[in-house]
Amino acid sequence: MWCKYPVLCVVLLFCLNSCKKDSKAPNSGVSIVGKWFITKQSSVLSYNGSQVNAFTKTNFTSSDFVEYYSDGTGYFSQTGTTGPSLTEFTYTLAGTALTQFTSNNNSGTPETITSLTASGLSIHAVSLVTDPNNPDQQDNEVDDYTYTR
Repeated sequence: MWCKYPVLCVVLLFCLNSCKKDSKAPNSGVSIVGKWFITKQSSVLSYNGSQVNAFTKTNFTSSDFVEYYSDGTGYFSQTGTTGPSLTEFTYTLAGTALTQFTSNNNSGTPETITSLTASGLSIHAVSLVTDPNNPDQQDNEVDDYTYTR
């Protein structure tokens, strides 16, 4: 009978060891740093919970991109009627919370990274903007951006 206890203890320890939870996947090394070309923008503008306007844009050119540098700076390029325009910015990144600061927006634009892979980036942003038809009115703007390398 005394021989059963050590065997039982070994079996019990083996079972407990095999029940370990899977560890988190190792850091894949995917980073926001680099050049990202915008492929899609979906925007919804609302006032007091009522949708004012919505659009989805997919006709971007190779001049429409954002580039993030490892030192917390970057710039984005946007095609306009007279050609591409560049805007410099700084940014902070904490987990999925991304905040971009431009010279005309010292408070920063809070954004959330909803997906980040080696070849794709998706960002969700919510902000208050001045209504284009009523400068005294603040509208809620929700933007979802999709980028590829």
